[in-house]
Amino acid sequence: MLDTGTYIFIVVVGAILTLVVGQILMRSGIGFLRDVFDSEEVAVSTNRLLGVLFHLVALGFLALISTYRPFDVQGTVQIVVTQLGGVMLVLGVLHGLTLLLLARVRSRRRSETLESEMTAQYEQSRRARQSPRQQVIEGGPPSGGASH
Repeated sequence: MLDTGTYIFIVVVGAILTLVVGQILMRSGIGFLRDVFDSEEVAVSTNRLLGVLFHLVALGFLALISTYRPFDVQGTVQIVVTQLGGVMLVLGVLHGLTLLLLARVRSRRRSETLESEMTAQYEQSRRARQSPRQQVIEGGPPSGGASH
């Protein structure tokens, strides 16, 4: 059985690791999100929300892991190392999932932007092929000319 000091040590070290990884994610993730969103405010806000989500999930797992002993190891040092290993594995998985989420959001946004650009180019090309009379009927006078 571990004493209270050992549990506190595991939680403190795990919390420090969680905060460091979370800050790295937030600092790196803002670049992704600026590329995704047109608004700086939306990018910063989304980054903060994802950071809070990461920290809450990671700290929740840390609280659970600090009392869980998956392996029958003896000695305080071995138990601390084993539990901190579990914390680092969970942080690694959460870090990877967060990066996948950021990449997916970025990819989806790029697809939407590409689709709207292609639609606009198609419409422009279609209008350029129409006769001046068709352009007037469909949407107004042709550009650069007099109206009928």
